[in-house]
Amino acid sequence: MNTMACRAVAQAGLVAGTASLDEERAFPLLLVAGWLTTAADLMLEQALLDSLAA
Repeated sequence: MNTMACRAVAQAGLVAGTASLDEERAFPLLLVAGWLTTAADLMLEQALLDSLAA
């Protein structure tokens, strides 16, 4: 699960880097927000699973 979250953060960084090279369009920034939201959701899901296992 953490690997998937790390990949989501890496993807957000990649999109943010390429978005900064583009003209200021909203779509690349929405992708960044989506990938960061995915990473946060994955980490919260893992925390819940860990608390159930304990």
